[in-house]
Amino acid sequence: MHSAGHRSPVAAAGAPIVALIAVLALLTGCAVGPDTGPDIVRGDVGDHSGPTTAAQPGLSAPKSHLNWKPCAAKIADKYKTTVPNGVKLDCATYDVPVNADNSTSNTIRIGVVRARTSATPDDAVPLVLTSGDDLPSSRTLLLFADGDGRSLLDARPVVAVDHRGTGTSGVIDCMTTRQRAAYRTNGADGKRDLPARVDGLADSARGAADQCNDTLTPDQLDYSAASAATDLEQLRDRWDVDRLALLGVGSGSSVALAYAAAHPDHVGRLILDSPVGYNVNAKDAAATRAAGLQAALGAFLRRCAGAGCAIGADGPAVLGRLMTAGATPTDGALSDTEVLLAVTTALAVDDTSPDGLKALGSALADADRGDTAALKTLADLGRILRLDDGQVVARCNDLRGRPGSDQIAGLARDWSGRNPLTGVTTALDLVRCDGWGVTDTPAAPDSFSVAPLILVGKNDPINGADAANNLTPLFLAANTEPTTVSWDGLGYSVAAHSRCATGLIGDYLGPKPLGKPTQRSCPV
Repeated sequence: MHSAGHRSPVAAAGAPIVALIAVLALLTGCAVGPDTGPDIVRGDVGDHSGPTTAAQPGLSAPKSHLNWKPCAAKIADKYKTTVPNGVKLDCATYDVPVNADNSTSNTIRIGVVRARTSATPDDAVPLVLTSGDDLPSSRTLLLFADGDGRSLLDARPVVAVDHRGTGTSGVIDCMTTRQRAAYRTNGADGKRDLPARVDGLADSARGAADQCNDTLTPDQLDYSAASAATDLEQLRDRWDVDRLALLGVGSGSSVALAYAAAHPDHVGRLILDSPVGYNVNAKDAAATRAAGLQAALGAFLRRCAGAGCAIGADGPAVLGRLMTAGATPTDGALSDTEVLLAVTTALAVDDTSPDGLKALGSALADADRGDTAALKTLADLGRILRLDDGQVVARCNDLRGRPGSDQIAGLARDWSGRNPLTGVTTALDLVRCDGWGVTDTPAAPDSFSVAPLILVGKNDPINGADAANNLTPLFLAANTEPTTVSWDGLGYSVAAHSRCATGLIGDYLGPKPLGKPTQRSCPV
């Protein structure tokens, strides 16, 4: 086992069926049917009067360049997808110290991918993208290439920096096949009740922690969001620019905020897209995620029914049956954790048009009849994109305040009462870091050189929308009022899916502040 690019060695399962059926209606809140969305408050209306504000910090194009090489075919093959015609992908790498505070530190290789179109000006200021440990940033970048976010590429290059240990940044290999299987199913490897799942998963997690520590030592605690932020500073230094324009998607928002805390004078723009809370304890973050994902699944089921999916108005019951059966899977069936992983990954990276929703609905309908082939393919994709060894290491580095394993079964039952499709899995996810080391809590920004732009996807299938609320105390403490934009669409990354949002990003990257109103909405 090795770390590529690394220079050193280094009671019943789930909620009771009766309770599940009783709360399935919570998925929709009303009769299943087309979702008309909220009343729209467009970003181009409202009161823009008021005192003149100072210009935003200046941005400049890189003075020095990385070792860029065309790599569209390589990236398409890596992620088993296609790169749309007209989109140019270039790859580069640069070496960084694992621990920037240690002059004798080992080094690791960071992978970056740049996306452009034929319309992208050669001298445009790049937008630096990180999606943290949610997805490889280089895979998140592809969402911009094939959606409304493509208009952003026409105006400027978007440069994705893969989180250390993931994507194109020297993937880590430190677990056994059996340990990875336990993580994939969250311990549902046969007929197990919930406490037995916790025990089995915890045992696998402790074994994985020992092996990964042995593989990565002495750098096993250097894969946190704060460590990833140091890689952004290394990029800025290589480019020889004063400031970066940052786009943090999902857990990448924590990387961007850690950078803003450590290097406040080097932040030129700060866009937090579908953000998570910063330095929120693990239990509270998981509870918030359970509620947010439940809401996202509800939106999917409503829109799927409206699009004429095979599951129709019976979608909540179909998904509920698959989850209930998956709590104690037999005969190679998908676990409840794999079902959730399959659905949320499809909503994150696949087509969410009516045709795309129909395809996902057909996979669920087939699985409900016993044919799980299509759903297994989606679960495998989810494992590849969201559950590799490097992502586990990174998440465990940042998982502070994790409740003890003896509390997990109770939390699972409590959360699944309100969130029948997500409560058990999000509680069990906490056990994946049993026995792992945790980094010190990083500093939070105490001021901002530029007011952030916050994009909140109300139906984010990876972290849920509620996580963004946890950032409010941070901005209040820093005496900063960001511009917040809500979007009622379905998918991961508002910027990748909303032309309205990309238009606002274009304005925000200009010299003048966005001004009023600071609360806006973009239509679906």
